[in-house]
Amino acid sequence: MTLPTFLHKPIFKSPLALIRIWLGVTFIHHGIPGIFSADFMDGHIGMMEFFDMPMPVLMAYLSKGIELFAGICLLLGLFTRLAAGLIALSMLVAIVTALSGGIFDDWQEEISFTYFILALALFLKGSTDFSLDRQLFSV
Repeated sequence: MTLPTFLHKPIFKSPLALIRIWLGVTFIHHGIPGIFSADFMDGHIGMMEFFDMPMPVLMAYLSKGIELFAGICLLLGLFTRLAAGLIALSMLVAIVTALSGGIFDDWQEEISFTYFILALALFLKGSTDFSLDRQLFSV
């Protein structure tokens, strides 16, 4: 393999599939405690109340439900654009409300913005290789 070939020819056909899978695993990991742990959910509701979110109980369950549902969809590559859009929107709300709109003040802001950018890229791209979207809908 020549250097120009190594530098310019793709090594893997769909690197966005890796991002989709990792983002899915990450959001499943964040969504499960919210849905299955009452103590965790009480803390999450308290955070929603602290930031004066309207209907904090509904918003807390909705945010954790979106994380779990969208995470599963991304992991499977099912309804990729919808799932990525939900995660991007969720992260944007978190950045604007809980994180005061900053993206470089602390690690939580940076990781939330990184999740937003990754989800936005998947939203803009749509389904990736190695996904159920491609298998079921012949996209």
